[in-house]
Amino acid sequence: MVVACAGVLAGMAVPAAAQVRVTYLHRLSNFEGQVPYDWGQVFVDQARDETYVIYLNRIRVFNASGMETYRFGDDLDLGEIIDGAVDEGGDILLLSYRAGRPMVTRCNFRGVPVGPVEITGLPEGVSFRPNRVVFRGGLLYFASLGAADVVVTDATGAFREYIDLLGAMEVSDNRRGDVALFGFTVDEAGSIYVTVPVLFRVYKRSPDKTMTSFGRSGSAAGRFGVIAGIAVDRQGRVIVADKLKSVVMVFDKDFTFLSEFGYRGARPENLIVPDDLAIDGRGQLFVTQARKRGVSVFSLTGE
Repeated sequence: MVVACAGVLAGMAVPAAAQVRVTYLHRLSNFEGQVPYDWGQVFVDQARDETYVIYLNRIRVFNASGMETYRFGDDLDLGEIIDGAVDEGGDILLLSYRAGRPMVTRCNFRGVPVGPVEITGLPEGVSFRPNRVVFRGGLLYFASLGAADVVVTDATGAFREYIDLLGAMEVSDNRRGDVALFGFTVDEAGSIYVTVPVLFRVYKRSPDKTMTSFGRSGSAAGRFGVIAGIAVDRQGRVIVADKLKSVVMVFDKDFTFLSEFGYRGARPENLIVPDDLAIDGRGQLFVTQARKRGVSVFSLTGE
Protein backbone atom coordinates (compact mmCIF):
# COMPACT_ATOMS: atom_id res chain seq x y z
CA MET A 1 0.00 0.00 0.00
CA VAL A 2 0.99 3.62 -0.33
CA VAL A 3 2.00 4.87 3.09
CA ALA A 4 1.86 8.55 4.08
CA CYS A 5 5.32 9.53 5.32
CA ALA A 6 7.87 12.23 4.62
CA GLY A 7 7.75 13.05 0.90
CA VAL A 8 5.06 10.46 0.10
CA LEU A 9 1.76 11.70 -1.26
CA ALA A 10 -1.12 11.28 1.13
CA GLY A 11 -4.83 11.24 0.39
CA MET A 12 -4.64 9.16 -2.77
CA ALA A 13 -7.48 6.83 -3.72
CA VAL A 14 -5.68 3.48 -3.67
CA PRO A 15 -7.15 -0.03 -3.64
CA ALA A 16 -6.09 -2.09 -0.65
CA ALA A 17 -4.16 -4.55 -2.81
CA ALA A 18 -2.16 -1.88 -4.63
CA GLN A 19 1.60 -2.38 -4.48
CA VAL A 20 2.86 0.99 -5.69
CA ARG A 21 4.47 3.81 -3.78
CA VAL A 22 4.58 7.33 -5.24
CA THR A 23 6.98 9.89 -3.79
CA TYR A 24 7.35 13.50 -4.88
CA LEU A 25 11.05 14.31 -5.32
CA HIS A 26 11.62 17.74 -6.89
CA ARG A 27 11.24 19.79 -10.05
CA LEU A 28 13.88 20.10 -12.75
CA SER A 29 16.07 23.06 -11.84
CA ASN A 30 19.20 25.06 -12.56
CA PHE A 31 21.29 27.34 -10.34
CA GLU A 32 18.62 30.04 -10.62
CA GLY A 33 15.91 27.73 -9.26
CA GLN A 34 13.14 25.66 -10.81
CA VAL A 35 12.93 25.98 -14.59
CA PRO A 36 9.47 27.51 -15.35
CA TYR A 37 8.35 25.42 -18.29
CA ASP A 38 4.84 25.42 -19.73
CA TRP A 39 4.18 21.94 -21.18
CA GLY A 40 7.67 21.15 -22.43
CA GLN A 41 8.36 17.94 -24.36
CA VAL A 42 10.38 15.52 -22.21
CA PHE A 43 12.43 12.42 -23.08
CA VAL A 44 15.07 10.47 -21.19
CA ASP A 45 18.34 8.64 -21.73
CA GLN A 46 17.81 5.61 -19.52
CA ALA A 47 21.36 4.30 -19.89
CA ARG A 48 22.97 7.54 -18.67
CA ASP A 49 20.26 8.83 -16.31
CA GLU A 50 19.88 12.09 -18.19
CA THR A 51 16.67 13.96 -18.96
CA TYR A 52 16.02 16.22 -21.96
CA VAL A 53 13.33 18.88 -22.20
CA ILE A 54 12.41 20.67 -25.45
CA TYR A 55 10.88 24.09 -24.91
CA LEU A 56 10.78 27.07 -27.28
CA ASN A 57 13.24 25.33 -29.63
CA ARG A 58 15.87 24.93 -26.93
CA ILE A 59 16.95 21.59 -25.47
CA ARG A 60 18.06 21.49 -21.85
CA VAL A 61 19.86 18.49 -20.37
CA PHE A 62 19.45 17.54 -16.70
CA ASN A 63 21.49 15.07 -14.65
CA ALA A 64 20.24 12.31 -12.36
CA SER A 65 19.68 14.84 -9.56
CA GLY A 66 17.44 17.02 -11.74
CA MET A 67 19.97 19.84 -12.20
CA GLU A 68 20.62 21.39 -15.61
CA THR A 69 24.06 20.54 -16.95
CA TYR A 70 23.90 21.73 -20.54
CA ARG A 71 21.65 23.40 -23.10
CA PHE A 72 21.68 23.72 -26.88
CA GLY A 73 19.45 24.47 -29.84
CA ASP A 74 19.66 28.25 -30.20
CA ASP A 75 22.08 28.05 -33.11
CA LEU A 76 20.64 24.97 -34.84
CA ASP A 77 19.08 25.53 -38.27
CA LEU A 78 16.49 22.78 -37.91
CA GLY A 79 13.23 24.72 -38.02
CA GLU A 80 10.75 23.86 -35.26
CA ILE A 81 12.06 21.08 -32.99
CA ILE A 82 9.11 19.05 -31.72
CA ASP A 83 10.51 15.83 -30.21
CA GLY A 84 13.65 13.82 -29.58
CA ALA A 85 15.12 10.52 -28.51
CA VAL A 86 18.50 9.11 -27.50
CA ASP A 87 19.99 5.99 -29.11
CA GLU A 88 22.06 3.31 -27.37
CA GLY A 89 25.31 5.09 -28.24
CA GLY A 90 24.21 8.36 -26.64
CA ASP A 91 23.49 10.24 -29.87
CA ILE A 92 20.53 12.62 -29.74
CA LEU A 93 17.92 12.26 -32.50
CA LEU A 94 15.86 15.40 -33.04
CA LEU A 95 12.57 15.47 -34.95
CA SER A 96 11.81 18.87 -36.45
CA TYR A 97 9.95 20.58 -39.27
CA ARG A 98 11.55 23.11 -41.59
CA ALA A 99 9.56 24.72 -44.40
CA GLY A 100 6.78 22.25 -43.69
CA ARG A 101 8.97 19.18 -44.18
CA PRO A 102 9.94 16.70 -41.46
CA MET A 103 13.61 16.27 -40.60
CA VAL A 104 15.43 13.83 -38.34
CA THR A 105 18.87 15.05 -37.28
CA ARG A 106 21.50 13.08 -35.41
CA CYS A 107 23.48 15.11 -32.88
CA ASN A 108 26.34 14.10 -30.61
CA PHE A 109 26.04 14.25 -26.82
CA ARG A 110 26.84 17.98 -26.94
CA GLY A 111 24.02 18.71 -29.38
CA VAL A 112 26.29 19.26 -32.37
CA PRO A 113 24.65 17.93 -35.57
CA VAL A 114 26.59 15.10 -37.19
CA GLY A 115 24.19 14.47 -40.06
CA PRO A 116 20.61 13.77 -41.11
CA VAL A 117 18.79 10.49 -40.66
CA GLU A 118 17.26 9.89 -44.07
CA ILE A 119 13.99 7.92 -44.03
CA THR A 120 14.28 5.44 -46.89
CA GLY A 121 12.23 2.61 -48.36
CA LEU A 122 8.77 3.95 -47.50
CA PRO A 123 6.13 1.95 -49.41
CA GLU A 124 4.06 3.81 -51.95
CA GLY A 125 1.11 5.54 -50.33
CA VAL A 126 2.67 5.70 -46.84
CA SER A 127 3.09 9.29 -45.72
CA PHE A 128 5.69 10.44 -43.21
CA ARG A 129 4.37 13.33 -41.11
CA PRO A 130 5.36 12.36 -37.56
CA ASN A 131 4.85 14.32 -34.34
CA ARG A 132 6.59 11.94 -31.94
CA VAL A 133 9.66 9.72 -32.00
CA VAL A 134 10.80 6.95 -29.64
CA PHE A 135 14.02 4.91 -29.87
CA ARG A 136 13.63 1.41 -28.46
CA GLY A 137 15.52 -1.83 -29.07
CA GLY A 138 17.53 -0.46 -31.96
CA LEU A 139 14.44 0.82 -33.79
CA LEU A 140 12.92 4.25 -34.34
CA TYR A 141 9.15 4.57 -33.89
CA PHE A 142 7.61 7.64 -35.54
CA ALA A 143 3.99 8.42 -34.62
CA SER A 144 1.65 10.68 -36.57
CA LEU A 145 -0.88 11.78 -33.98
CA GLY A 146 -3.49 13.09 -36.39
CA ALA A 147 -3.36 10.10 -38.74
CA ALA A 148 -3.08 7.62 -35.83
CA ASP A 149 -0.35 5.61 -37.51
CA VAL A 150 3.27 4.67 -36.85
CA VAL A 151 6.28 4.24 -39.13
CA VAL A 152 9.05 2.02 -37.79
CA THR A 153 12.61 2.22 -39.13
CA ASP A 154 16.00 0.92 -38.08
CA ALA A 155 18.54 3.27 -36.51
CA THR A 156 19.70 4.44 -39.95
CA GLY A 157 16.17 5.36 -41.10
CA ALA A 158 15.55 2.32 -43.31
CA PHE A 159 11.85 1.38 -43.34
CA ARG A 160 10.79 -1.66 -41.33
CA GLU A 161 7.03 -1.49 -40.72
CA TYR A 162 3.92 0.62 -41.16
CA ILE A 163 1.27 0.34 -38.44
CA ASP A 164 -2.26 1.64 -39.01
CA LEU A 165 -3.43 2.04 -35.44
CA LEU A 166 -6.70 3.67 -36.42
CA GLY A 167 -7.65 0.69 -38.58
CA ALA A 168 -6.87 -1.70 -35.72
CA MET A 169 -8.97 0.26 -33.21
CA GLU A 170 -12.25 -0.78 -34.86
CA VAL A 171 -13.62 2.74 -34.58
CA SER A 172 -17.05 3.29 -36.12
CA ASP A 173 -17.08 5.17 -39.43
CA ASN A 174 -18.83 8.20 -37.94
CA ARG A 175 -16.06 8.59 -35.31
CA ARG A 176 -12.97 7.97 -37.43
CA GLY A 177 -12.60 11.64 -38.37
CA ASP A 178 -12.56 12.64 -34.70
CA VAL A 179 -9.88 10.20 -33.57
CA ALA A 180 -6.39 11.53 -32.91
CA LEU A 181 -3.64 10.26 -30.66
CA PHE A 182 -2.12 12.28 -27.85
CA GLY A 183 0.21 10.20 -25.69
CA PHE A 184 2.64 7.81 -27.37
CA THR A 185 5.30 5.46 -26.01
CA VAL A 186 6.93 2.09 -26.68
CA ASP A 187 7.91 -0.36 -23.94
CA GLU A 188 11.02 -2.53 -23.79
CA ALA A 189 9.22 -5.45 -25.45
CA GLY A 190 8.21 -3.32 -28.45
CA SER A 191 4.56 -2.84 -27.50
CA ILE A 192 3.13 0.50 -28.57
CA TYR A 193 0.88 2.45 -26.18
CA VAL A 194 -1.24 5.45 -27.17
CA THR A 195 -3.92 7.58 -25.55
CA VAL A 196 -7.03 8.62 -27.51
CA PRO A 197 -8.75 11.42 -25.54
CA VAL A 198 -11.94 11.52 -27.61
CA LEU A 199 -12.54 7.81 -26.93
CA PHE A 200 -11.43 7.94 -23.25
CA ARG A 201 -9.19 4.95 -23.93
CA VAL A 202 -5.63 3.71 -23.83
CA TYR A 203 -4.61 1.29 -26.59
CA LYS A 204 -1.76 -1.23 -26.56
CA ARG A 205 -0.48 -2.76 -29.78
CA SER A 206 1.71 -5.80 -29.04
CA PRO A 207 4.54 -7.04 -31.28
CA ASP A 208 2.30 -9.95 -32.36
CA LYS A 209 -0.09 -7.26 -33.76
CA THR A 210 -2.86 -7.85 -31.22
CA MET A 211 -4.64 -4.73 -29.98
CA THR A 212 -6.02 -4.35 -26.46
CA SER A 213 -7.47 -1.31 -24.74
CA PHE A 214 -8.96 -0.02 -21.51
CA GLY A 215 -10.58 3.09 -20.10
CA ARG A 216 -13.92 4.64 -19.16
CA SER A 217 -14.97 8.24 -18.85
CA GLY A 218 -15.93 9.62 -15.47
CA SER A 219 -14.80 11.56 -12.43
CA ALA A 220 -14.22 8.58 -10.13
CA ALA A 221 -10.68 7.46 -9.35
CA GLY A 222 -9.23 5.49 -12.25
CA ARG A 223 -11.65 6.89 -14.84
CA PHE A 224 -10.66 9.29 -17.57
CA GLY A 225 -11.42 12.96 -18.18
CA VAL A 226 -9.05 14.34 -20.84
CA ILE A 227 -6.13 11.94 -21.03
CA ALA A 228 -2.76 13.05 -22.34
CA GLY A 229 0.75 11.63 -21.93
CA ILE A 230 1.56 7.99 -21.25
CA ALA A 231 4.57 6.06 -19.94
CA VAL A 232 5.33 2.42 -19.10
CA ASP A 233 7.88 1.41 -16.47
CA ARG A 234 10.03 -1.71 -16.28
CA GLN A 235 7.41 -3.49 -14.14
CA GLY A 236 4.88 -3.00 -16.93
CA ARG A 237 2.86 -0.41 -15.01
CA VAL A 238 0.98 1.94 -17.32
CA ILE A 239 1.03 5.59 -16.24
CA VAL A 240 -1.47 8.04 -17.76
CA ALA A 241 -1.79 11.82 -17.31
CA ASP A 242 -5.26 13.37 -17.15
CA LYS A 243 -5.34 17.09 -17.96
CA LEU A 244 -8.93 17.67 -16.89
CA LYS A 245 -8.62 15.95 -13.51
CA SER A 246 -5.03 17.21 -12.99
CA VAL A 247 -3.88 13.78 -11.87
CA VAL A 248 -1.58 11.03 -13.01
CA MET A 249 -3.03 7.50 -12.84
CA VAL A 250 -1.14 4.24 -12.39
CA PHE A 251 -2.40 0.87 -13.71
CA ASP A 252 -0.73 -2.51 -13.50
CA LYS A 253 0.32 -4.52 -16.55
CA ASP A 254 -3.18 -6.03 -16.71
CA PHE A 255 -4.72 -2.52 -16.75
CA THR A 256 -6.04 -2.77 -13.19
CA PHE A 257 -6.19 0.64 -11.53
CA LEU A 258 -3.71 1.06 -8.67
CA SER A 259 -3.47 4.72 -7.75
CA GLU A 260 -3.75 8.33 -8.83
CA PHE A 261 -1.80 11.32 -7.58
CA GLY A 262 -1.15 14.99 -8.20
CA TYR A 263 -4.44 16.87 -7.83
CA ARG A 264 -4.76 20.56 -8.68
CA GLY A 265 -3.20 22.83 -6.08
CA ALA A 266 -0.22 24.98 -5.11
CA ARG A 267 1.75 22.49 -3.02
CA PRO A 268 4.96 21.07 -4.53
CA GLU A 269 3.42 17.62 -5.00
CA ASN A 270 0.34 18.98 -6.79
CA LEU A 271 0.00 19.14 -10.57
CA ILE A 272 -1.57 21.76 -12.84
CA VAL A 273 -2.92 20.25 -16.08
CA PRO A 274 -0.28 17.49 -16.47
CA ASP A 275 0.64 16.78 -20.07
CA ASP A 276 3.70 14.84 -21.22
CA LEU A 277 5.25 11.92 -19.29
CA ALA A 278 8.57 10.09 -19.37
CA ILE A 279 10.08 7.51 -17.04
CA ASP A 280 13.73 6.58 -16.56
CA GLY A 281 15.38 3.30 -15.67
CA ARG A 282 15.31 4.05 -11.95
CA GLY A 283 11.54 4.45 -11.85
CA GLN A 284 11.62 8.25 -11.77
CA LEU A 285 8.62 9.77 -13.52
CA PHE A 286 8.84 13.19 -15.19
CA VAL A 287 5.59 15.14 -15.57
CA THR A 288 5.25 18.36 -17.57
CA GLN A 289 2.52 20.80 -16.60
CA ALA A 290 1.05 24.27 -17.17
CA ARG A 291 1.24 27.68 -15.40
CA LYS A 292 5.04 27.73 -15.47
CA ARG A 293 5.13 24.81 -13.02
CA GLY A 294 7.89 23.15 -15.01
CA VAL A 295 8.65 19.44 -14.83
CA SER A 296 7.86 17.60 -11.59
CA VAL A 297 9.72 14.42 -10.71
CA PHE A 298 8.20 11.53 -8.77
CA SER A 299 9.53 8.14 -7.75
CA LEU A 300 7.45 5.00 -8.39
CA THR A 301 8.44 1.99 -6.35
CA GLY A 302 6.81 -1.29 -5.33
CA GLU A 303 6.19 -4.71 -6.80
